[in-house]
Order: sequence, then structure tokens, then C-alpha cells
Amino acid sequence: MNSRNGDINDDEIRIISSGNVQSGKKRRRIFPVLLLVAALLLTGFFCLIFFWDRDADNEIIYEEVSEQIGIPVPGPGKKDMVGSPAYTTKTDTVVDGIALTILTPRNATPVLEIGNDRISDSTTVLIMQAADIREDNGGIVGSFVVDGDLKSKGEAKAGFCSIVNGELTVGVADATPMFEQATTADGYFFRQYPLIVGGQLVENRPKGKSIRKALADINGTVCVIISRERLTYRDFSQALIDVGVRNAISLVGGSSYGRYVNADGETYTVGTLWDNDIKNVNYIVWR
Repeated sequence: MNSRNGDINDDEIRIISSGNVQSGKKRRRIFPVLLLVAALLLTGFFCLIFFWDRDADNEIIYEEVSEQIGIPVPGPGKKDMVGSPAYTTKTDTVVDGIALTILTPRNATPVLEIGNDRISDSTTVLIMQAADIREDNGGIVGSFVVDGDLKSKGEAKAGFCSIVNGELTVGVADATPMFEQATTADGYFFRQYPLIVGGQLVENRPKGKSIRKALADINGTVCVIISRERLTYRDFSQALIDVGVRNAISLVGGSSYGRYVNADGETYTVGTLWDNDIKNVNYIVWR
């Protein structure tokens, strides 16, 4: 090669570089890093999906509304019961291998209450935790009305219970005039997961297993039904249909507190009483 002018002879070879040799090496080093980042993002995505559907035993959860059209069914209020003692009947049954306990209040009027202040009221014949509580701020999930006073706002769940003039209505609807009636007539209202509407099963997002509790209508009689084993919402709802339920919404499940008094005045407790430190613990109560 002529070193003075850079020319080459016919029997010589010049190697020409684009100047990107180093950048190619950099790309080869970056590629495994990109693969690692993609793998971490993918793992995080699947973890999010897994934990999003988990359903804690104490039902302290917050989920999106289920799109369902509602068919409210009124339950019996306190009618012509002057002098009749209030009490709760208990029926144990097994349907398709699933054991259920059915608690039916008799001669009693339902109300909603917040807090444990009146938990030991001797006039109470049936009490169960009603609406779920948010884990992040302790607020009640969905709309909650006590004596016409709006304690919480929202339509987080399509199932609802309305109590107006002592008449209890179980229904499923994203919007219902029963809410306005409860606020204007010193009534009561709360929202929960819908389970059964018109005898048809309603799918719910949480897929975990827990002790389930429902506020249900059987042939026009409102009752509380409790599973005696851990079930998914779907299995519990199917068992409710098989036992004759036409409409039902969930109550707080897991180890949530409940108590009932039978015709002999004997008191029985289910679950565990939550601490007073838990804000907005609430109940549906029959007296």
C-alpha cells in the first residue's frame, strides 16, 4: 500500500469499517438487560392478576360493580305482631353435599347500625355484619344509609338491601329508587355483592373460598344463610338456588360476627366480634 496517498495496489485488500463496531457490541450487551426487564414486567403483571382476584376471609375488599339488571323482592316487615315475641328459627340443611344454616327472624323489624355500641342489646334476635369495609381507609364500601342519613356514598356493588317503613327489599340494580326512598323516609340502605337474581346465578369477580353469608329471599321470606364450609361465590350461589332462593346478596363472610336468639331465649354466636378500632363496622339487626 502506498502510505503517502492511501491508494492500494491490485494485489492488496483494504478493510473498511463503518465505525459501528463498538455500538454493535453495546447492543449485544443491552439485549439481555431488556429481556430481564420484560420478564420482570411480565411477572409483575401476572402477580397483579393473581392478587386482584384474591378474596380474604374477613371480606375486607373493594371490587368493581357487577353489571346486572335488578329484580327487587320485598320481604316481610313487622305486621300485626303486637304482643308476639320476636325470635329466630334455625334450620340446618345439606344440598348437593354443601351444608347450610338458615336463620329466619320472626316477628321482628330490621334496621342497620354502625358500631358495636348496641351489640349486646337484649331486644336483638338476629344480627349479622352487613356491608364490607375498605382496607385502605376503613370506609364502608358502597352507599350506606341509617335512619335516612347517608353515611357512605357509591355504587361499588350492584346488590342492595333497602329497608323502608319496616319493609325489607333484596334486589340487584346499578341504580334503584329504593335508595332515594331510604333517604327521604328515614330508612336504611346498603350495597353488597349480588348472588342470585330471579333464581339465576350472578357471577362475581372474587374467586377465593371463604365462609359465605347471604341475605336471601325464599318464597317471600327474608333470611340469613350461612355456609358451614369455605366456598367460592359461585358454589355458594348455586347452593342457594338449589335450596330455593330467588334473590340474594352477600353479607360479610369469613369470621365476621353474628348472633341470634331462638324461641326459647337461647343465644348463639357465630364468628368473632371485630375490635372497636375497626372503623365503620356495621350490622343488619332484627328486633
